[in-house]
Amino acid sequence: MFKNMLKRSFLSIKRKFGRTVILTLIFFMMANLVLAAFIIKSAVSAQMDYAKSTLGGTVSIQADMDSIRENQKTEMEKGGDPREMFKEMARPSVDVNTANEIATNYSDYVRDYSYSVSTSANSNNLETVETKSNGGGMQMPGGFGGADGKSSSSSSTALDTDITISGVNAYAYIDGVKNESMTIKDGSYFDEDSTDKALISYEFAELNGLSVGDTFTLKNAYTEAEVSLTVIGIYDTSEERADANTIYMNTETAAKFLSTEDYNNGNYNVDNVNFYMTNSDKAEEFVSKINSDYTSLAENNLKVAVDTSEYDSISGSIESVGGFANTILIIVIIAAIIIVTLIVMINVKDRRYEIGVLMSLGASKKNVIGQIIAELIIVGTLGFILASATGTVFAGTLGKSIVDSQTASSNSQQEKNFGRPGASSSSKGSNSGMPEMPTEGSDSGAKNMKTKMAENRNNKKVELDINAKVEDYLLLFITGYLVIIVALILPSISIMRYQPKEILAGKE
Repeated sequence: MFKNMLKRSFLSIKRKFGRTVILTLIFFMMANLVLAAFIIKSAVSAQMDYAKSTLGGTVSIQADMDSIRENQKTEMEKGGDPREMFKEMARPSVDVNTANEIATNYSDYVRDYSYSVSTSANSNNLETVETKSNGGGMQMPGGFGGADGKSSSSSSTALDTDITISGVNAYAYIDGVKNESMTIKDGSYFDEDSTDKALISYEFAELNGLSVGDTFTLKNAYTEAEVSLTVIGIYDTSEERADANTIYMNTETAAKFLSTEDYNNGNYNVDNVNFYMTNSDKAEEFVSKINSDYTSLAENNLKVAVDTSEYDSISGSIESVGGFANTILIIVIIAAIIIVTLIVMINVKDRRYEIGVLMSLGASKKNVIGQIIAELIIVGTLGFILASATGTVFAGTLGKSIVDSQTASSNSQQEKNFGRPGASSSSKGSNSGMPEMPTEGSDSGAKNMKTKMAENRNNKKVELDINAKVEDYLLLFITGYLVIIVALILPSISIMRYQPKEILAGKE
């Protein structure tokens, strides 16, 4: 009986060629869209991992103002001097050894980190550029402007200086570079290893006849010591009120312009300490470990805060693509079930006499339903196979274009990071006045932080694969066969109600 059922199925498919072509095209189009949805969902999942690895959030160490105010309130209630309380409002800072140590000890969490040192110096007989004040007039330089415009040295504000020193552990983290208002006009950028190298403005260079490779000296405003600097690059900025007398350098070099007390034998304080996570999901875990292992931060009115805004802004659009794929999948499946159901019901109605004859000859209703199922499975399998060939190209192209549009922003940002896309350096090893920091890992205790983080960056790299996988094809066939089974529910109910005598009598 089973062989006869299959034979009848093949004969019916061959005899009703037009209906077979229509069903094949329906299954073919459905399979293309279903396969595209599965591939896009896989690509979105991979892109989410990619975004987490490249935009994994930022953990910063910042002043805990609530704690500071609470302490001041307590002291004032005890009869403390309000003026003394006001002096203690100075922003607490992290010492550079602690910042480096945290990044070193938790390199599995941190792909890069940044901090800054802001102070001032005297021009030592160099000409300085007059700059516009906020009121539109002219003023002589001497304002402070690090990565956030704050000075690392509280005592430096009373000095009479004409050069602003901005030390950042990497050029890519200067505010003007991040907001694209600052560019290098000539020369190159500095990094942690660029000791005694300076980046000067175009105006300052023109005024003093300096070019890349030239050496000049500035004077420490505290110790009167002269510091020799080499011009590594000349920058230009589009900011209207930018101070052309701001000289950028790495933090080790900038620290040479601090007071002896602030320098503290190389363990100077740094501001704007940010750790860039390898994965935003681990940011809270990282914060927990810091709070547990570095209780001195809280004691010094510092707190560790998580900022995942960059990742959240990207992930929202990526998740919307995943939602779009789910919507496509649901609509296509529902539409396919409705269309196949209607076609089968029409087919069953047209074959009512044939079904009556088969049942009168001894075929059971289950055999009749089985024959129709076999016909649909044969036609559906043909459509699924054809879609497996063309659907890969269609879905791959569609998925790639969607994913590429989401990765464009993060990739362009990485290209601007001047060698620090996931970046990987620490200033340990370049700070000759600082003790060597320990490194983790039993594989090589001699590895410095730069090598360690470079390896981490390479290990975290995510390769996007938006081609159909075996699982996608398997899901396609399972989904397609489920559509066929569901689409046969109503026609099967209709067949179960048929009575062969009534059918034949009605035909006659």
